[in-house]
Order: sequence, then C-alpha cells, then structure tokens
Amino acid sequence: MQRIVRLTWDPTILLYHRVCGDGERSSSEFAVNARVFREQMRYLSRCNYYTPRLSEVLAGNGAATRDTKTPVLLTFDDGYTDNLENALPILKEFGFTAAIFPVLDLTRRSTWWGDARGASLLRAEQIRSMETARIEFGSHCVTHRPLTSLSDSELIEELTRSREVLATIVAHPLPVLAYPFGDVDERVKRATQRAGYAAALAVNSGPLELRSDLFEIRRLLVANRSHEAYMKMKLSGAEKLYRWLKWKIRTAVS
Repeated sequence: MQRIVRLTWDPTILLYHRVCGDGERSSSEFAVNARVFREQMRYLSRCNYYTPRLSEVLAGNGAATRDTKTPVLLTFDDGYTDNLENALPILKEFGFTAAIFPVLDLTRRSTWWGDARGASLLRAEQIRSMETARIEFGSHCVTHRPLTSLSDSELIEELTRSREVLATIVAHPLPVLAYPFGDVDERVKRATQRAGYAAALAVNSGPLELRSDLFEIRRLLVANRSHEAYMKMKLSGAEKLYRWLKWKIRTAVS
C-alpha cells in the first residue's frame, strides 16, 4: 500500500467582505457577487483545495495538513447579512467553511462606514445559526474605527468590549481579532495581546509566514473576478510575495 506523506503547509488566507445577490449592484471594491463567488469556490474545489478551520490552523502553529489537497483559509470581515444569505449556501455546496469577523455594536445592524453605508449586518441569532453550520466567529471590534487613531483607553475598550459581546453570542468564540481597515502598529499589537487575543489578522501587511507574527497575519483581498488567470495569481503566492516586498520597502523607509 502506498504511504501518504502528510506535509504541513502555510495556507493562503483570502479576505472577503460582502457577497451580494446577482441582481444587486455595488461600487465597492470589497463586494463580490454570488455568481462570481460560486465560480471562485468551484475553482478551489476543482483544483483540490480544502478549507481548514482557522482554530485548527492556529492550534497547528500556523500550518495545516497538505496531503492530497492544499489548504486555503476563507475569512469575511464586517459580518454582512449576505454572508448568511448568499455565501453560506455556496460554502455548503462545496463542503467549505470560513471564519467571519463581525462588527459588534449590536445596537446598529447596518453599516455606518465607508462605501457600504446602509448594508445589513448579521443579527445575534443569525450569527448563532451560522455557528451551528460550522462557521467560526472572531472579533472586528465594536465601532469599526481605525485602531491606531484611538487613545490607549479607547483602544482597550474596543478590544475588551468586542470580546465580551462575542462571548454572549456564540458558544466557541475565536480569540482572534481582524483589525478594522487592516490598520495596525506595534502599540495596537501589544494592546491586542494584552486584551487576551491569541492572534490578529491584517490585510496586506505582516510577514509571509503566518507563524512569524501571530498579531499581524497577512491576508489577500479578493475582488469580483473569477477567471482562471486571476485565481491562479491569487493562490500561487506571487501576489502575496509582491505585496510583501512593497510592505517591506514601505516599512524600511518610514
């Protein structure tokens, strides 16, 4: 019998926000429509990718098993209602899972920032229903303000309050933060660690390897495109390396 060699692999982490209905128009670069999202998931399935749970990857020191399939992590920021209505059925269709990082001011269930103003956000009961479908949930703070702009006391309030709110909603909250706007510096990272988080997700900043800095984990934003060349570029590591080089140059001269 042929022995299967199990390797560990640092997975690419993809970042989504909205998954709009096919008839819905959005000018936001952070919106993907459901048809495109299905094609992207079909590409992952066809090319032998699987989606480990973020909690499992962190428990494995930032690595996931690669034997006959390659791991890729799917994450969603803000917690839009269309993640439940449009994304979840497609994830189920392909046997995939994801981690969602909702904004946790439960008194406001539509967006008040950026170019997605007025978009519906998940309510507590909807978040709970998604957790039963094996979706994991972490924190995206309470007020969706850039954390580097906050005073020390405001920063502590955002970090601690969002963990407290999430713990009242889901049974197994991820001790993981997704920085609003990907906005992070060393002060924010130290405060995040002191607030009890085990890891934190950035966007196009942080080292190439997940385990190299658990409080600035690099993710790649996914656009509303699904053609094969785009997906190959996104998953090959080429874009990740290019953006890492830009970040290294920027941080070196700042």
